[in-house]
Amino acid sequence: MQKKRLIPQEYIDMENIQRAAEAIQQADALLIGASNGLSIAEGYHIFAHNEMFHRQFCDYWLRFGIRNVIEGCFFHYPREKDRQEFLHRLIQYWITDYRPSLVMKDLLALVGNKDYFILTSNGDTHLELSGFASDKVFEIEGTFEDILMNRPPKDKSREANTFLDHYHNKRLIILELGIGSRNRLIKLPLMQLAARESQAVYITLNLTQELYIPEEIAKKSIGLAGDLAETLRMLREALKLG
Repeated sequence: MQKKRLIPQEYIDMENIQRAAEAIQQADALLIGASNGLSIAEGYHIFAHNEMFHRQFCDYWLRFGIRNVIEGCFFHYPREKDRQEFLHRLIQYWITDYRPSLVMKDLLALVGNKDYFILTSNGDTHLELSGFASDKVFEIEGTFEDILMNRPPKDKSREANTFLDHYHNKRLIILELGIGSRNRLIKLPLMQLAARESQAVYITLNLTQELYIPEEIAKKSIGLAGDLAETLRMLREALKLG
């Protein structure tokens, strides 16, 4: 996986949307990888010092200089009470008050009745809250609630391996959502899996500057550059899912 090429924006068109939709339609199952880009498409950004952060945590910025959610999660607070309050508030705003977004509804529609498994570094549990089965979602780095409770992430490696064994040499879609081009936690293993699986189709959705496809799997890959929410909507429409 040494050689990679960036897919230029001009190569991304409705033809590729249709190709991706047809591949999903014909698939036996979907292995989905999701990272921060999926949350951003929903309007949640753990790294951003934005209006939402100010609305929810302005007092933490003023008191401690905390600039975003990820800093707030791992900040060394002078009192445990301050840490607990930040995390309780985060869970209230980002989990308890959460309602499934159009992004998640479109993704759920794409999966439909097909079998699936999801690998994600997102800790907001929005996938489960949107209707995906908890035993099919592996939060590799844990959840916000894990951080609050000081507990290790739940290891679902066995479930992931069972899924991969079952769909070995079958028509597997590897659907990558908003994962950075240099990500080694999820993206690299997904690319390596695509190279090994003879019938796999690797579909990656991301911003143009973050869209990487290795030369080794270029012939079995589809890169869809642009706004992730819009691309999911277009895929849903191409599949005529209503």
